[in-house]
Amino acid sequence: MHVVHCTAPLEDVLRIVEYCRNYNVKNGGLFEVYPDPGENLFMIIVNSFSEMDPDYELRPLGAFYCNYAGPGVITIENDDPHFDGAESRRRHVTAIKQVIDILLKEGFPGTHISFNDLPALKT
Repeated sequence: MHVVHCTAPLEDVLRIVEYCRNYNVKNGGLFEVYPDPGENLFMIIVNSFSEMDPDYELRPLGAFYCNYAGPGVITIENDDPHFDGAESRRRHVTAIKQVIDILLKEGFPGTHISFNDLPALKT
């Protein structure tokens, strides 16, 4: 189920898209940014990784979407409340929400953010 996680000023949403582009997988980051042809709508895949283990293979953690529901709206695929999904899936959704919140708060040009300590992924 696609749900609104939050809304923010359009310039803040575009700022976090640009942050994710700068810290993409090819640059050693954990994001993959997929824009529509007009560069107005964006799907951002967040990968999990380990700063402690350089041989760790990136794995998709989840994705969020910018501007699909409207300018400045950030949406996420959330679990259907009637679906008995795996606990790890619920933790991944929570982690993606935490990543979005951190990006909005701290994702400014020139800033490096460590996502290794997301509370949702701690066991």
